[in-house]
Amino acid sequence: MNFRTRLAIGFSGLLIVSSLGISTVIGQRAVQLSRTAAGDRLLETAYQFSTLLDQSMWSRANEIVTLSSVPDLLSDRNRPEIQRLLDRLKQELPVFTWVGLLDRQGSVIASTDRIIEGVNIGSRPVFQKGIQGLFIGDVHDAVLLANKFPRQPNGEPIQFVDISIPIRNSGGAIAGVLASHLSWEWARDAESTILSPIAADRQVELFVVAKDRTILLGPEEFGKGATLKTLPANLSTGASGWQVLRWPDGKDYVTAYRVSPGYRSYSGLGWITVARQPIAVAYAPARQLQRDIILFTLLSSGAVVGVTWLLSDWFAKPLRQLSSWASRLEQGDRSDRRPPSWVGELGKISQVVQRLDAQAEAQNQARQKAESLAHHDALTGLHNRLGLETYLAQYQSLTPDQVLVILAIDLDGFKPVNDTYGHAMGDALLKAVAARLHACIRSHELAARTGGDEFLVILPCSVSTAEAVGEQVGSRILQALNSVFPLQGQQIRIGSSIGFAVWPLDHPDLLTALKAADTALYDAKQHGKGHLVRWTAALNQPSA
Repeated sequence: MNFRTRLAIGFSGLLIVSSLGISTVIGQRAVQLSRTAAGDRLLETAYQFSTLLDQSMWSRANEIVTLSSVPDLLSDRNRPEIQRLLDRLKQELPVFTWVGLLDRQGSVIASTDRIIEGVNIGSRPVFQKGIQGLFIGDVHDAVLLANKFPRQPNGEPIQFVDISIPIRNSGGAIAGVLASHLSWEWARDAESTILSPIAADRQVELFVVAKDRTILLGPEEFGKGATLKTLPANLSTGASGWQVLRWPDGKDYVTAYRVSPGYRSYSGLGWITVARQPIAVAYAPARQLQRDIILFTLLSSGAVVGVTWLLSDWFAKPLRQLSSWASRLEQGDRSDRRPPSWVGELGKISQVVQRLDAQAEAQNQARQKAESLAHHDALTGLHNRLGLETYLAQYQSLTPDQVLVILAIDLDGFKPVNDTYGHAMGDALLKAVAARLHACIRSHELAARTGGDEFLVILPCSVSTAEAVGEQVGSRILQALNSVFPLQGQQIRIGSSIGFAVWPLDHPDLLTALKAADTALYDAKQHGKGHLVRWTAALNQPSA
């Protein structure tokens, strides 16, 4: 085997092995990030669906509360006007299938379309609960109204959500109840609102599940009264996440869920919104990316191998010349004592090596960029939740003298900036806030954006300096964020509230310590905002 063949085989083999190795590592990382992105997209869908349901229920409840405040609502002389008002309400908001005025004994004295007027429904929860205060009942089948309205498209009786509230007379005494039934079909409209922007080939399905895991809304294959035991047990209010789960049909789905936390004055009914997608569909882009990387590596390596074979003769030529020259010298031919000029050919080899190194560096930079994007917030450049988890992982084993000061930060007055100046100004403000947070901390400390206008700062320090560090840095951040932000020709002024806790001094569990900082933050906002509050055990005690 001559030198040219050896050079071509050796160089080509080394190239293929190194390229495949690098592409495999990058491919696996890219697939992992792509799968995480698929789960995060589903989680965002479940979050949006949950928020839309909660906001809709809050709006409907407020409409009933507003209607109940109409003066002399139960007065006989106002009955025609009240009847027109009820019918107009149903006309403008068809989601109110039935609205009725009930007297103190539970008899219907006025209702939309005069349905069941004169009927006593005092034994129904909509009256018994409503006369005690604002009542929002969970999904249930129609009872008295079952024959008054058409059935659902699948033949099942129409389902309602109850909202009722006591009506008080001018003296403040309870004189009756304003009761309403919302058609559960509005949830289908909400589902369509969420799914319509999603391409049909994504095969995303949405569910609404009650506390007892009864499916309230889902595909028709799940019959009435079906339960869903697939989800994790003991989910707390506001809990969310995603994972690959095996469903009753024996198939694996990427499943995202969120437990409804309510909205404003509406505390929620514990509904769990679930978004699922077949794992084959969810991971299809990741698998395609992996195949593309392998194919590109093989094709590029094959092309380089072909070129290497052609160029190997050029690479070997200086050695052949040198060998010929040495042979002539061996035979006594001293006519040309100067060796051939082969340095230039070796320079070409060096250039090839440099190009290969540049390719590897480009691939490495692409991997580092992908990792950076996964750990940092795209808008502010701060660490995101994944970056925060990675940072905290290095402190799982602390020395006896080492603690973490946790500052939970929430901006005060951020929403009015968005509403007044637009989201572009809001984004610019968030970037400016991030810059000021960076200026308030040191290189080994961390600032993360955990939500829309919510931030977290982690300060490693010693036990003896924890309180002072928390107070000093917290006060510095309050001063920085309470200062005017000159943005786009405007003088923007917001504020901030901060709660801080120390782990493991306040609690040995890191997650509990993080929640303690959130509890202190809530207390800071309760005291007028713009405060720094240190967590104490008293903050977790219920108020008297």
